[in-house]
Amino acid sequence: MEAVNTLEQPFEAREWAVSVKGEETEQWIPGRLSALRKSEQVIEQAHKKLIAEASKKQRQLKPETLEYAKYVIVFSTYPKSQFSTQDLLEWYRLRWQVELIFKRLKSLLDMGHLPKFDPSSSRAWLYGKLFLALLTEKLARITRAFSPWGYRLPEPMA
Repeated sequence: MEAVNTLEQPFEAREWAVSVKGEETEQWIPGRLSALRKSEQVIEQAHKKLIAEASKKQRQLKPETLEYAKYVIVFSTYPKSQFSTQDLLEWYRLRWQVELIFKRLKSLLDMGHLPKFDPSSSRAWLYGKLFLALLTEKLARITRAFSPWGYRLPEPMA
């Protein structure tokens, strides 16, 4: 945290060479820790959310938790020659968008588990759910631009 605290400006990013101990092998894994300081607005939102969640669960919030909420911190073993700090953080951001889509699909379409045991019926069930998901996404995209009166309102005159 001492190193990460040196990031003082919003969207400032830096990285450090680190090693972590593997859970299964107990061997040290070399990598790099990339960190990005969030904007003040996003930090404030994160703090409010953490405080509300801790209050709801009647838990004491640690000061370190509020401090870590100021940053996006990613550990990676990708070599710097292939991914700069900015590239790594951008790919992480994109990966997170995919994770959110899967989370939404699992909850909305009940895709957390397959209720079938036969491979062909499981595949048919999954294809049906995926088709429904794609159709839903398409309809949601179309309806975002829908106007209840059938046309766009004219721009106000100055």
